[in-house]
Amino acid sequence: MVEKLKSVFQNQFFLLRLSEISQARKSQISLFLKITAFGAALFLAALGDFRIFPILFFAAAAFLIYARPLSGSDNYCYTWCAFGLLLAVSVLGMKILSGTVFFWPGIFLFSGIFYLLLGIKNYSFVKRSRIYHAAALLMFYALFIIFFHSDKSQLFLLKYIGVILAIFLIFKEWLALISSFHFPGRERLAALAAALLVAQLVWVVALLPIGFINSASFLTIFVFITGDLFLQHFTGGISRKFLWQRASFFAVLSAIIAWASSWKI
Repeated sequence: MVEKLKSVFQNQFFLLRLSEISQARKSQISLFLKITAFGAALFLAALGDFRIFPILFFAAAAFLIYARPLSGSDNYCYTWCAFGLLLAVSVLGMKILSGTVFFWPGIFLFSGIFYLLLGIKNYSFVKRSRIYHAAALLMFYALFIIFFHSDKSQLFLLKYIGVILAIFLIFKEWLALISSFHFPGRERLAALAAALLVAQLVWVVALLPIGFINSASFLTIFVFITGDLFLQHFTGGISRKFLWQRASFFAVLSAIIAWASSWKI
Protein backbone atom coordinates (compact mmCIF):
# COMPACT_ATOMS: atom_id res chain seq x y z
CA MET A 1 0.00 0.00 0.00
CA VAL A 2 2.80 2.37 0.91
CA GLU A 3 4.59 1.59 -2.34
CA LYS A 4 1.42 2.28 -4.34
CA LEU A 5 0.87 5.64 -2.64
CA LYS A 6 4.52 6.54 -3.21
CA SER A 7 4.17 5.65 -6.88
CA VAL A 8 1.01 7.77 -7.20
CA PHE A 9 2.68 10.78 -5.58
CA GLN A 10 5.75 10.41 -7.80
CA ASN A 11 3.55 10.24 -10.92
CA GLN A 12 1.61 13.30 -9.84
CA PHE A 13 4.83 15.20 -9.13
CA PHE A 14 6.22 14.15 -12.52
CA LEU A 15 3.05 15.29 -14.30
CA LEU A 16 3.14 18.59 -12.41
CA ARG A 17 6.75 19.17 -13.44
CA LEU A 18 5.89 18.38 -17.06
CA SER A 19 3.01 20.86 -16.90
CA GLU A 20 5.30 23.56 -15.47
CA ILE A 21 7.97 22.93 -18.12
CA SER A 22 5.35 23.02 -20.88
CA GLN A 23 3.92 26.29 -19.55
CA ALA A 24 7.40 27.83 -19.30
CA ARG A 25 8.16 26.83 -22.89
CA LYS A 26 4.89 28.32 -24.10
CA SER A 27 5.69 31.55 -22.28
CA GLN A 28 9.17 31.73 -23.80
CA ILE A 29 7.80 31.06 -27.29
CA SER A 30 5.16 33.73 -26.75
CA LEU A 31 7.82 36.21 -25.58
CA PHE A 32 9.99 35.42 -28.60
CA LEU A 33 7.07 35.97 -30.99
CA LYS A 34 6.22 39.24 -29.29
CA ILE A 35 9.74 40.70 -29.52
CA THR A 36 9.99 39.49 -33.13
CA ALA A 37 6.75 41.33 -33.92
CA PHE A 38 8.06 44.44 -32.13
CA GLY A 39 11.29 44.36 -34.17
CA ALA A 40 9.34 43.82 -37.39
CA ALA A 41 7.05 46.78 -36.64
CA LEU A 42 10.10 48.97 -35.91
CA PHE A 43 11.72 47.80 -39.16
CA LEU A 44 8.56 48.68 -41.13
CA ALA A 45 8.51 52.12 -39.52
CA ALA A 46 12.12 52.60 -40.65
CA LEU A 47 11.19 51.49 -44.18
CA GLY A 48 8.48 54.15 -44.12
CA ASP A 49 11.17 56.72 -43.31
CA PHE A 50 9.49 57.31 -39.94
CA ARG A 51 6.67 59.37 -41.34
CA ILE A 52 3.59 59.95 -39.22
CA PHE A 53 1.59 56.89 -40.33
CA PRO A 54 4.48 54.38 -40.02
CA ILE A 55 5.20 55.75 -36.55
CA LEU A 56 1.54 55.45 -35.54
CA PHE A 57 1.47 51.89 -36.89
CA PHE A 58 4.59 51.00 -34.89
CA ALA A 59 3.22 52.60 -31.70
CA ALA A 60 -0.16 50.87 -32.05
CA ALA A 61 1.42 47.49 -32.79
CA ALA A 62 3.85 47.81 -29.86
CA PHE A 63 1.02 48.83 -27.53
CA LEU A 64 -1.13 45.85 -28.52
CA ILE A 65 1.82 43.48 -28.15
CA TYR A 66 2.76 44.83 -24.73
CA ALA A 67 -0.75 45.24 -23.32
CA ARG A 68 -2.04 41.80 -24.31
CA PRO A 69 -1.51 39.28 -21.49
CA LEU A 70 0.10 35.89 -21.96
CA SER A 71 -2.74 34.09 -20.22
CA GLY A 72 -6.07 34.75 -18.57
CA SER A 73 -4.51 36.04 -15.35
CA ASP A 74 -4.66 39.72 -14.46
CA ASN A 75 -1.56 39.55 -12.22
CA TYR A 76 0.88 41.66 -14.23
CA CYS A 77 3.39 44.39 -13.47
CA TYR A 78 3.02 46.97 -16.24
CA THR A 79 5.82 49.52 -16.57
CA TRP A 80 4.12 52.07 -18.79
CA CYS A 81 6.67 54.86 -18.28
CA ALA A 82 9.52 52.64 -19.45
CA PHE A 83 7.40 51.38 -22.32
CA GLY A 84 6.60 54.94 -23.46
CA LEU A 85 10.25 55.95 -23.26
CA LEU A 86 11.23 52.85 -25.24
CA LEU A 87 8.86 53.83 -28.06
CA ALA A 88 10.35 57.34 -28.17
CA VAL A 89 14.01 56.32 -28.11
CA SER A 90 13.36 53.49 -30.59
CA VAL A 91 11.96 55.86 -33.18
CA LEU A 92 14.47 58.66 -32.58
CA GLY A 93 17.40 56.28 -32.28
CA MET A 94 16.58 54.33 -35.44
CA LYS A 95 16.19 57.59 -37.36
CA ILE A 96 19.82 58.32 -36.50
CA LEU A 97 20.96 54.76 -37.29
CA SER A 98 19.08 54.43 -40.60
CA GLY A 99 21.51 53.97 -43.46
CA THR A 100 24.41 53.00 -41.19
CA VAL A 101 26.02 49.68 -40.28
CA PHE A 102 24.40 49.97 -36.84
CA PHE A 103 20.85 49.72 -38.22
CA TRP A 104 20.32 46.02 -37.47
CA PRO A 105 22.17 46.11 -34.13
CA GLY A 106 19.82 48.95 -33.21
CA ILE A 107 16.77 46.83 -34.09
CA PHE A 108 18.10 43.97 -31.94
CA LEU A 109 18.99 46.33 -29.08
CA PHE A 110 15.55 47.91 -28.82
CA SER A 111 13.88 44.53 -29.26
CA GLY A 112 16.06 43.22 -26.43
CA ILE A 113 14.96 46.06 -24.15
CA PHE A 114 11.36 45.28 -25.07
CA TYR A 115 12.00 41.65 -24.06
CA LEU A 116 13.22 42.82 -20.63
CA LEU A 117 10.10 44.94 -20.11
CA LEU A 118 7.87 42.04 -21.16
CA GLY A 119 9.69 39.76 -18.73
CA ILE A 120 9.17 42.26 -15.92
CA LYS A 121 5.48 42.58 -16.78
CA ASN A 122 4.93 38.83 -16.72
CA TYR A 123 7.12 38.17 -13.64
CA SER A 124 9.54 36.13 -15.76
CA PHE A 125 12.52 37.43 -13.75
CA VAL A 126 13.24 36.97 -10.07
CA LYS A 127 15.11 40.26 -9.57
CA ARG A 128 12.74 42.52 -11.49
CA SER A 129 14.14 45.76 -10.07
CA ARG A 130 17.65 44.93 -11.29
CA ILE A 131 16.35 43.99 -14.74
CA TYR A 132 14.35 47.23 -14.87
CA HIS A 133 17.47 49.17 -13.86
CA ALA A 134 19.45 47.52 -16.69
CA ALA A 135 16.71 48.24 -19.24
CA ALA A 136 16.45 51.83 -18.01
CA LEU A 137 20.22 52.36 -18.33
CA LEU A 138 20.16 51.14 -21.93
CA MET A 139 17.27 53.48 -22.71
CA PHE A 140 18.96 56.38 -20.93
CA TYR A 141 22.15 55.80 -22.90
CA ALA A 142 20.18 55.92 -26.15
CA LEU A 143 18.28 58.99 -24.92
CA PHE A 144 21.49 60.84 -23.97
CA ILE A 145 23.07 60.01 -27.34
CA ILE A 146 19.99 61.38 -29.12
CA PHE A 147 20.02 64.50 -26.95
CA PHE A 148 23.72 65.31 -27.32
CA HIS A 149 23.73 64.32 -31.01
CA SER A 150 20.88 66.71 -31.80
CA ASP A 151 21.30 70.33 -32.80
CA LYS A 152 21.46 72.23 -29.52
CA SER A 153 20.67 75.54 -31.22
CA GLN A 154 17.11 74.41 -31.93
CA LEU A 155 14.51 73.80 -29.21
CA PHE A 156 17.22 73.11 -26.63
CA LEU A 157 15.02 73.95 -23.64
CA LEU A 158 12.20 71.68 -24.86
CA LYS A 159 14.61 68.78 -25.41
CA TYR A 160 16.22 69.44 -22.02
CA ILE A 161 12.87 69.38 -20.21
CA GLY A 162 11.91 66.19 -22.07
CA VAL A 163 15.08 64.41 -20.90
CA ILE A 164 14.60 65.48 -17.28
CA LEU A 165 10.93 64.48 -17.32
CA ALA A 166 11.87 61.05 -18.68
CA ILE A 167 14.45 60.60 -15.92
CA PHE A 168 11.90 61.56 -13.25
CA LEU A 169 9.22 59.17 -14.54
CA ILE A 170 11.61 56.23 -14.97
CA PHE A 171 13.17 56.68 -11.53
CA LYS A 172 9.71 56.98 -9.96
CA GLU A 173 8.54 53.78 -11.62
CA TRP A 174 11.74 51.94 -10.72
CA LEU A 175 11.60 53.03 -7.09
CA ALA A 176 8.04 51.71 -6.89
CA LEU A 177 9.44 48.28 -7.83
CA ILE A 178 12.17 48.23 -5.20
CA SER A 179 10.20 49.87 -2.39
CA SER A 180 8.77 47.26 -0.01
CA PHE A 181 6.29 49.63 1.62
CA HIS A 182 5.15 51.57 -1.47
CA PHE A 183 5.20 55.13 -0.17
CA PRO A 184 4.29 57.14 -3.30
CA GLY A 185 5.29 60.45 -1.69
CA ARG A 186 8.72 59.14 -0.74
CA GLU A 187 9.22 57.64 -4.20
CA ARG A 188 8.22 60.88 -5.94
CA LEU A 189 10.56 62.91 -3.74
CA ALA A 190 13.50 60.58 -4.40
CA ALA A 191 12.76 60.53 -8.15
CA LEU A 192 12.56 64.34 -8.18
CA ALA A 193 15.90 64.59 -6.36
CA ALA A 194 17.49 62.23 -8.91
CA ALA A 195 16.02 64.19 -11.82
CA LEU A 196 17.29 67.51 -10.44
CA LEU A 197 20.78 66.08 -9.89
CA VAL A 198 20.93 64.76 -13.44
CA ALA A 199 19.45 68.01 -14.76
CA GLN A 200 22.36 70.00 -13.36
CA LEU A 201 24.90 67.62 -14.84
CA VAL A 202 23.18 67.47 -18.25
CA TRP A 203 23.34 71.27 -18.49
CA VAL A 204 27.07 71.29 -17.65
CA VAL A 205 28.02 68.37 -19.90
CA ALA A 206 26.09 69.93 -22.80
CA LEU A 207 28.59 72.81 -22.70
CA LEU A 208 31.67 70.55 -22.78
CA PRO A 209 33.32 69.82 -26.17
CA ILE A 210 33.85 66.09 -25.51
CA GLY A 211 31.62 64.57 -28.19
CA PHE A 212 28.12 63.17 -27.92
CA ILE A 213 29.18 59.56 -27.25
CA ASN A 214 31.47 60.51 -24.35
CA SER A 215 28.82 62.90 -23.01
CA ALA A 216 26.20 60.14 -23.11
CA SER A 217 28.59 57.66 -21.47
CA PHE A 218 29.41 60.10 -18.66
CA LEU A 219 25.73 60.80 -17.94
CA THR A 220 24.85 57.09 -18.04
CA ILE A 221 27.56 56.30 -15.48
CA PHE A 222 26.22 59.06 -13.25
CA VAL A 223 22.65 57.73 -13.57
CA PHE A 224 23.90 54.22 -12.74
CA ILE A 225 25.65 55.44 -9.59
CA THR A 226 22.60 57.49 -8.59
CA GLY A 227 20.31 54.51 -9.10
CA ASP A 228 22.64 52.28 -7.08
CA LEU A 229 22.61 54.79 -4.22
CA PHE A 230 18.82 54.86 -4.18
CA LEU A 231 18.66 51.08 -4.34
CA GLN A 232 20.94 50.75 -1.33
CA HIS A 233 19.02 53.48 0.50
CA PHE A 234 15.65 51.84 -0.02
CA THR A 235 17.00 48.41 0.93
CA GLY A 236 19.04 49.69 3.88
CA GLY A 237 22.50 48.79 2.59
CA ILE A 238 24.43 52.10 2.47
CA SER A 239 27.79 51.99 4.22
CA ARG A 240 31.02 53.96 4.17
CA LYS A 241 32.68 51.19 2.16
CA PHE A 242 29.88 51.26 -0.40
CA LEU A 243 30.17 55.05 -0.81
CA TRP A 244 33.95 54.86 -1.27
CA GLN A 245 33.60 52.07 -3.83
CA ARG A 246 31.01 53.96 -5.89
CA ALA A 247 32.94 57.24 -5.66
CA SER A 248 36.14 55.52 -6.83
CA PHE A 249 34.26 53.76 -9.64
CA PHE A 250 32.77 57.03 -10.84
CA ALA A 251 36.08 58.91 -10.58
CA VAL A 252 38.03 56.27 -12.54
CA LEU A 253 35.49 55.96 -15.36
CA SER A 254 35.09 59.75 -15.55
CA ALA A 255 38.87 60.12 -15.85
CA ILE A 256 38.94 57.53 -18.65
CA ILE A 257 36.17 59.36 -20.54
CA ALA A 258 37.93 62.70 -20.07
CA TRP A 259 41.22 61.21 -21.31
CA ALA A 260 39.54 59.67 -24.37
CA SER A 261 37.79 62.94 -25.31
CA SER A 262 39.25 65.17 -28.00
CA TRP A 263 38.20 68.41 -26.24
CA LYS A 264 37.68 70.22 -29.55
CA ILE A 265 35.41 73.26 -29.66
